[in-house]
Amino acid sequence: MTESKKEEKKQASDEPKNEKRRKFLLAAAGGVGVAWVGAAAYPVYKYLAPQPVPDPFGEDGKALVDKISPADVARPGTGKNGGYASRGIIVLRNGDGDLKAFDSKCTHAGCNVEFQGDKIHCNCHGGNYDLTGKNISGPPPKPLTELKVFEQDGALYVSRLEPEKKG
Repeated sequence: MTESKKEEKKQASDEPKNEKRRKFLLAAAGGVGVAWVGAAAYPVYKYLAPQPVPDPFGEDGKALVDKISPADVARPGTGKNGGYASRGIIVLRNGDGDLKAFDSKCTHAGCNVEFQGDKIHCNCHGGNYDLTGKNISGPPPKPLTELKVFEQDGALYVSRLEPEKKG
């Protein structure tokens, strides 16, 4: 056999090895590419994915009222805006001496409402509520969300209002 024939035979036997190597490298590069895209997309997904809303009342079913002390609403006819669990609240003492609390989000457009002595007023669109939380004028379609308020250890707390049981 001549030298050129030996070379041709060697090249012919190397071609399947080179083809296998090329396929392996392409598959490896594709796998690395997929892993890179996944690693880049995961933080974007985590940022955009909706998170569950935490319960504002926590495990014990109540939340501490911020910026309102029992002394602030000690007299009938007094009230004050404050907060609980990063939300707004209005606490007032009605003419009968009972404590009342309402979420301070207007039921029309979600603006914050404020206590104004004889009514609760929304500055966004002029909506008014009476001291029971009922919408009395303006665009609000329904009453304010009432919360149960109580004094404990010299502080005010709120919890969900228990639904009324029928019959």
